[in-house]
Parts: sequence; structure tokens; C-alpha cells
Amino acid sequence: MLNQTDHQNVPAGTKSQVTVHFFAGVAQLAGQRQICLHPQSPTVAGIRAALLAALPQIEPLLSRSAIVVDGRYAAADETVEMAAEIAVIPPVSGG
Repeated sequence: MLNQTDHQNVPAGTKSQVTVHFFAGVAQLAGQRQICLHPQSPTVAGIRAALLAALPQIEPLLSRSAIVVDGRYAAADETVEMAAEIAVIPPVSGG
């Protein structure tokens, strides 16, 4: 039997890992273009929480940014498949 807290014994591919891509100002604040996370909850809200825990400096933009899952805007309570393409899209302005 596997111990859920012992990640050394968990078979490859069973960890809840997601890759999140950053653009524009969020990428600048993060200092990177992407991050791999292990969110506590497989929802958009869980991913936001994991992002804030890992990169607190992005909070000013993250709170105003959209989360895109597989090319579409996602609601906070939406469940996210671990293989999904996830991106943080900061607010944009045009003129």
C-alpha cells in the first residue's frame, strides 16, 4: 500500500503536477515563463493558491489575471486535468 505523503514510492505520472505558463507582466514579476506545481486542489482556485504560495510576488497581477485552460477562460471552481495546458493571462489594454 502506498503512503500518500511518501512521494518517493508513488509511481511515475500519478503525482498531481501541472505546468503553468506566464506571459507579459506576470512573467516579468515571476522571473520565469513557466512553473511546475503540485496544487492541493485540482481546480483553478487550487492552482491560483499554489501559484501564490510559490511566487508571492505575482499577487498584484494574479488577482486581476485570467486563468486559461486548454485555450479557454476557466472559472475558479472548474476542475483541471493535470495534462491540461494552463496559462495566466494578465489584463491587457488597447488603444
